[in-house]
Amino acid sequence: MKKIVTFIVILTALFSFQSCDESTPSCIEERIDEFTRTNDGRGFTFIYEFTQDGEQYHVFDNGIAFDAIATVVNSSCETVCSYGGFRANNPDPCTDFQESINNAKQIWPE
Repeated sequence: MKKIVTFIVILTALFSFQSCDESTPSCIEERIDEFTRTNDGRGFTFIYEFTQDGEQYHVFDNGIAFDAIATVVNSSCETVCSYGGFRANNPDPCTDFQESINNAKQIWPE
């Protein structure tokens, strides 16, 4: 009986640790899964990750066409800006994020 209790305590601790370690919100994970499934095998498509002012952002770069737009998404899965393509009057420019985007870490494809 003592072994079973010990096993349950260890198992509970492992699951607790694992859930606390998740740094990417589930909505972002879902968006990444969908993007990679849709764009697998296409050239010039990327996902980047960066942190600015303590918040994590992801860049979904659809660079597969001349007018492809990259979107920056915050940890609440809201699109905060977009860039690229031939959009001369982009309503959501990424000027506040440009330096962070330039230094973002590519997470897909690996």
